[in-house]
Amino acid sequence: MSTPENWCNPVEVQAPAADCTSLGVRSLCEQSWQPILITGMLRDMLVRHFAEPLAIESKDLRRYVWRDNERSGILIETVHKWKGSLVEKRPAILLKRNAYKNQRVALADLSGKNVKGEEEFTVLWVGSHTLFCIHGTGASCEILATEVQRELTQYAPAVRQYLGLHKFAVTEVGAISEVEEATENYVVPITLGWIYEEHWRLNVEALPIRRIPLSFLIDCDYHDKRAASAHNNVHNVPPQYNKMMLGTDRAPI
Repeated sequence: MSTPENWCNPVEVQAPAADCTSLGVRSLCEQSWQPILITGMLRDMLVRHFAEPLAIESKDLRRYVWRDNERSGILIETVHKWKGSLVEKRPAILLKRNAYKNQRVALADLSGKNVKGEEEFTVLWVGSHTLFCIHGTGASCEILATEVQRELTQYAPAVRQYLGLHKFAVTEVGAISEVEEATENYVVPITLGWIYEEHWRLNVEALPIRRIPLSFLIDCDYHDKRAASAHNNVHNVPPQYNKMMLGTDRAPI
């Protein structure tokens, strides 16, 4: 795995093409966690693990080395890119993001104020990923699932410590079953739960409205009623009185 010093490298990189979506370590440093970044991190962890035969614990799996081409010994992708014809007799690990939900940690999400007096807010997002381990026989599928589970479990403390996740752990290894889309293949689902923190602040662009005492509102209402009454009576007075009320200097006749 990469060292923490290389994760947030400030070196300038070339801008991606207009039709290319760029998400990576730079996005993590600038925007914090997103579910799609967790998906990419899980795939990266497994690709690095299966790309090095000596890193694979099970000797039965060491001949299935990952390569960045169609002749790769093992397929590691998201469920969106998976097709039954691509798996054939090769083992495969398919990643799928499950639903995630908001978990409040403070009243109205307000966590406090910074030294500048700006209000800061914090929420937790709780979710999970499912990793489908697929292989040609039941026994080989169990071995593959155990390899994946051990890799994620053993590196989970380092991921939580260095990447600031509140939770990153394998929560369940499901029952083995046959794959309906592919003949003679079995699958074991592995559920990995995670929790990350979303933190932000709001900058006030306009001065807040000052508190208005109740007596001021009552006085305004009283004067408004008197002004409305005077306006209604002004049409009923003689013209010379009307001019005086409007501010003329002529005395009434």
